[in-house]
Amino acid sequence: MHEPSPYQPPLQQGVHPMPCIITEMPPVVKVLGILHLVFAGFGLLGAVWGLFIAIIGNPFMKLMPATPQMSAQWEAQLAMQEKIKPFTLTSTALSLLVAIPMIIAGIKMLGKRKDGLKWSNIYAVSSLGAKAVNLVLTFAILIPAMQEMSKGMMGGTRLPGSAETIMGGFMVGGAIVGVILTCVYPLLTLVLLNRAAPKAWFASLAK
Repeated sequence: MHEPSPYQPPLQQGVHPMPCIITEMPPVVKVLGILHLVFAGFGLLGAVWGLFIAIIGNPFMKLMPATPQMSAQWEAQLAMQEKIKPFTLTSTALSLLVAIPMIIAGIKMLGKRKDGLKWSNIYAVSSLGAKAVNLVLTFAILIPAMQEMSKGMMGGTRLPGSAETIMGGFMVGGAIVGVILTCVYPLLTLVLLNRAAPKAWFASLAK
């Protein structure tokens, strides 16, 4: 029988297993990185168009036929655009400011940068803050102007007062729902990118 050898290999001290480096980009990071750039581009175009309308006016309104009813609607539209100019300018400025971290986040995420998650969170939080400001301005400026415009547009018609109320309600509801729907994407960005797997991938990047 063989006796156990008294020699024991020395214990290796101070040796730790190498951390697992995740090299493959999670699909959610790639998809949201692309969407960041696409939505930021649309946001910039919308901001430029809104600024153009606020300063110059809506050129498509001139294509309306010159009838008494259309003239009343034209005047109501012009009056509304003038009254909501503070709302338009503020919303445009906020859109431009939010687009900056959104573009930076998209570029850094697709470029596999460690701080891509930080910039995406900056975009999402600033976007939600901008939406909150827009919602306040919607109640304070946009909705009263839209209600007054609907009265001006219906003034030259023979429709009953209930039609005016319904039309005004649809316009007000659409404005509020529009602001709420724009909150969906930044909220999804916060939730999806701050899960364990994407956060681990960002943390594993060298820089």
